[in-house]
Amino acid sequence: MIKRDWRATSLGTLVALLLSLLTVIVGPPNPAQAATFDMTGNTLTFNHSNLTATITRVTTSGGVITYTASNSFTAGQLVTITSVTSNPVNRFNLSNVIINTRTSTSFTVLSAATGTYTSGGTATQLNDYRNFTSTGGTSNGDTVLYYNVATISAGNTVDAVVTTTTTNTNITTYDGTSASANAGYFQPDLQLTGSNGKAVFNFAFYEHGTYTGSSTGTPVVLKNVTISSIDLDNGGSGYQFTEFSGFQQYTLTNDTELTASTVSGTRLERFTSTETTNLANVPQDMVQVTYLTLSSINVAVGLIGSTDAIGYFGISFSALAWGASITDPVVVSERTIGPRSITGISTSGGSVTYTTSNNHGFSVGQSVTVTSCSTTGYNGVAMVITSVATTKKFAVTKAQTGGSCNSGSATVTIPRSETPAIGISIVNNPANLAPSAANTAAILTAGSATTLTRNDFGAASFADSDSNPFYKVRITALPSSGSFQHRVSGTWRDVTRDEEILTSDIDLENLRFTGSSPVVIKFQVHDGLVYNGADYDLGITVTSRSQAITFPDPGTRAAGVTFDAGASSDSGLTVSLESAQTGVCTIVDGTKIRTEAEGDCVITASQSGDSTFSKATSVEQTVHVSGRSAQSVTFADPGRQILSTNPKTIASNASADSNLAVQLVSQTLDVCTITELDINLVSAGPCEIWAKQEGTAIYAPATTIKHNFDVILPSWTVTYNKNPASSGTVPPAAEVTKTLSVNAPSNSGNLELTGYSFAGWNTQSNGKGSITYQPGDAITPTEDLALYAKWSASITYHANGATAGDVPAVQSVVPGVNALATNSGLLEKSGHSFAGWNTLNTGLGTSYAVGADFTVAGDITLYAKWTSRVTFDGNNQTSGTPPAATPAAVDSNVTLPANNGVNPLEKNAHSFAGWNTNQQGTGTTYAPGVGAFPLTGNVTLYAKWRSTITYNANGGTGDVPNPQSGVDGNITLDANPSNLVNGDLVFDQWSLTEDGSADNYGSGATFPLSGNTTLYAIYAKRSYLRIITPPKISQNSSSVTCSRGTFAYMMKGITPVLAAPTIANVFLMVNGVAFSSSKPAVTGTSVSWLKTDLTALTSGNVLTCRVVANQGGVAPVASMSTDSPLAISLRATQTKEMNAIEATYQSEINAAIAKQKAALATDPKLVLTFNATFKSEMAAAQTKKNGAISTSRAKRTSDVATAGIALIWR
Repeated sequence: MIKRDWRATSLGTLVALLLSLLTVIVGPPNPAQAATFDMTGNTLTFNHSNLTATITRVTTSGGVITYTASNSFTAGQLVTITSVTSNPVNRFNLSNVIINTRTSTSFTVLSAATGTYTSGGTATQLNDYRNFTSTGGTSNGDTVLYYNVATISAGNTVDAVVTTTTTNTNITTYDGTSASANAGYFQPDLQLTGSNGKAVFNFAFYEHGTYTGSSTGTPVVLKNVTISSIDLDNGGSGYQFTEFSGFQQYTLTNDTELTASTVSGTRLERFTSTETTNLANVPQDMVQVTYLTLSSINVAVGLIGSTDAIGYFGISFSALAWGASITDPVVVSERTIGPRSITGISTSGGSVTYTTSNNHGFSVGQSVTVTSCSTTGYNGVAMVITSVATTKKFAVTKAQTGGSCNSGSATVTIPRSETPAIGISIVNNPANLAPSAANTAAILTAGSATTLTRNDFGAASFADSDSNPFYKVRITALPSSGSFQHRVSGTWRDVTRDEEILTSDIDLENLRFTGSSPVVIKFQVHDGLVYNGADYDLGITVTSRSQAITFPDPGTRAAGVTFDAGASSDSGLTVSLESAQTGVCTIVDGTKIRTEAEGDCVITASQSGDSTFSKATSVEQTVHVSGRSAQSVTFADPGRQILSTNPKTIASNASADSNLAVQLVSQTLDVCTITELDINLVSAGPCEIWAKQEGTAIYAPATTIKHNFDVILPSWTVTYNKNPASSGTVPPAAEVTKTLSVNAPSNSGNLELTGYSFAGWNTQSNGKGSITYQPGDAITPTEDLALYAKWSASITYHANGATAGDVPAVQSVVPGVNALATNSGLLEKSGHSFAGWNTLNTGLGTSYAVGADFTVAGDITLYAKWTSRVTFDGNNQTSGTPPAATPAAVDSNVTLPANNGVNPLEKNAHSFAGWNTNQQGTGTTYAPGVGAFPLTGNVTLYAKWRSTITYNANGGTGDVPNPQSGVDGNITLDANPSNLVNGDLVFDQWSLTEDGSADNYGSGATFPLSGNTTLYAIYAKRSYLRIITPPKISQNSSSVTCSRGTFAYMMKGITPVLAAPTIANVFLMVNGVAFSSSKPAVTGTSVSWLKTDLTALTSGNVLTCRVVANQGGVAPVASMSTDSPLAISLRATQTKEMNAIEATYQSEINAAIAKQKAALATDPKLVLTFNATFKSEMAAAQTKKNGAISTSRAKRTSDVATAGIALIWR
């Protein structure tokens, strides 16, 4: 049961509480008073695992059967006995009997059966459930007890009692596994006995082991329960449904196969399948309902159909997962189709159709990109496909016509797509009715903060027809006066209008009211779904706070004296004094008494109260006025005493101004005793000492002086210093008895130091003492101890672009000087050197070496500082020294040095042109002395050397090109045609020599620059002929042909023109003599002679084709080619024979391969043998080939020798 903490309660609240208790006593068990278990993260399971044991002996006695069997059975559970042989037969085989008693080796059942045990037998205990009826839960009124359906925590175990009610249906299987293989679900199978039937199962939950039958058991309340009803489909003859009531919400998939409806005339919500077939267990056939609280619940399952319709149902008391198919979106990553090669295009009416080499796989509407078409107009990005004619043709809208798309390709990119998850819908219970409550009243004490309870907000009268819980209240109108506060996250704050407050928060005493006059608070109640419609009143009646007067006995006083009465009220209000015998004593200044004459007078002390405190009960004291002389006792308060020795004696120094002896009396002899005027301290505790002087015939009794002081054991004082917090207060000092401990306090005074966090209490003000106490730590001092607030800041180290290593851990430091971390994690950054820590990531803040002292002013991040430098290379200089490397610096722009020092760099035939990132001078060039080099890591810059080409007219006149400069390497000469002339000669080319005898270059030619160079103009005639290609002799079986070749007519300043000689200028010469017979075959470029006309021609003759080109005004140019008929013939023969040898060799190789494949197919184990054979046959074929080649060459060599000609082997 829940443990309740009681508090002082006003009369109205007490009455309401008594009424609620009366309801609990005379009515059924009230779930609100039962143990409450939170089912969040817990599941109720209805398993059927059983215990079995082998029976070895059976005896009977007086209606008790004892079975011998080693077991872990439990008395009170059911057991079934099978397979026992006996005489008579089956005398000891029993079904579902209760275990009466048990030991580790036996158990008993109550039965009158007798007989003789023979052998065998198995006992099976129904471990997780127990039937109380013979039909096992399948008939109306059957009750089944499930043990251990949930274990919430150690010692908190829940049992469930399930009661069956059926209508037009049979339960063919009470709790099987037809709907799911999970045996933890409750799974009944139904078969209709008429049209439309159902079974209702009432689940009631009890503390484990308390339910033993009707009207027994301790109910429990389950919080935050989710029930999943699964596999609601159609067995072929009936639509399955399930019904619930009193729930808060139900959940279905957005594509559910279930329909929700409220059963007419009830508050039942029915979920009916629309399936027409029996399907697998899928999320679309599941409904989940949630309850804030429940102690018992009816779950109905049924069928809409005709007689004999069947249905399999599954009920899980848990929030089953909906599965990724419901909760996760379907994501298709971006992908491409292609590229597909384009083999052709066609155009028509503003559309272009592309043909691909293979099936493209494209679709209408996709975006296609076409690239690399020879006609760029056919290229395009993200063009929309308008049609797909065939698997190899697609079309887009495009106006291009003409041209081609050779080498083109097409690619379709399908972007990433995401189909939203199917998802689920959560719906409030549509059958829910609003709750109700009643007006309440509370009587509170004025000026006192009083905690309000759920009863103050109608819990005792809360009613909900759906059995929903009292979940929260809404404050609809605030009190007109007083302080109405709600504690949120540990802080009290004023309640606001329409604020909602959970009843669980009220139970934690997080709602209070303080006031001095009657008020009304209006509220509404909520059942987890809706509020009631009207406002209820909490009427608060405020009573004044009581007060009490303290008025010490004045004793006997001499006449004529004035003394303080010492009257006071615990309310702090002023007390009034009144004398009943003013002739004996009077009141002076309202608080003092003056004795006037001998006798007795009664003084009354009273306090009438105010708006907060009620009138106090008056107190009377009698003053005895004596005619004797007055005397007074002097006795100083000893104050708190430390029992440093035991006993410890202290002098009281008590005396009377009458010089009469003073008597000391101890009222606490267990703590202190008296020896004359000395006080003996004997133990720790409160010590009360009275000093008295009873008077004499001359002196009246003196007023007794009373002192009450503490005697404490020796202790140490622990004080706390804010050190030096900028705000807040320190905890009070603590006195700690020697050898004992005190817990270190928290920072309850909210000490703060700007930039720092409170980190406990340290023994030194600099925070570096050996011990730091955290709140709650035990402090065992050995002397007076001063503890200082320890302030902590964090130094976080940042790798700042490091490419390897680890940053040091965050360093917790105290105010003042602290040593920085080293580079313990071996941080590295490519091309840089580690240079300590810096306050800025640019490295331009304040720098600190590793391990250096650092004055902390609060949390800070220090960045690894990385430096680099520029190194200079003379790059093959011939003299001088490169500048020194730049100083190490963070990444930034740096100024590069000029080449003008004591020993500047020089290189023969070159000039210095700055610094370059590439040794060849083809990188980025930076001018010396300019502060713009972007330093991003260690780098070497190379001297850039420039060479200059100077053009010389070499005696000519006209325009000479401007000098050209560049780094060593190939350079393109001035490409403009030169207008230089020299007499009647014109510019022809440039030369390294003045006479043009070597290394000549035309305009625009590539020149290998390797230093300062002068090029001289070389001149030539204005026009001439030049041989482009020489003539060529060829023959076939019937003729010899002479092709004329080509010539160019060159004229300075214009594009060369091809000059073709006429056919009349083409001659065939045999052994140097022109052959002038007819020319039977003449084309535009060649002349042929029949071999029959060349009767003098033999294989050894030398044939010459001579061509003479003429151009008006230009000297003719002759070109000749010589060959031999036999050489031409032998070359053709040689090629033919080589091709034949190659073909023969390849055919033999193919034969060897085929032979090996055939053999291996027959017997794969012969692989090694045939590999060797194959290699041998390959070698033989190669040898044969080499021999054939040698024979062929020898034959041709012999023919050549016979003919006396040269033969070039191809």
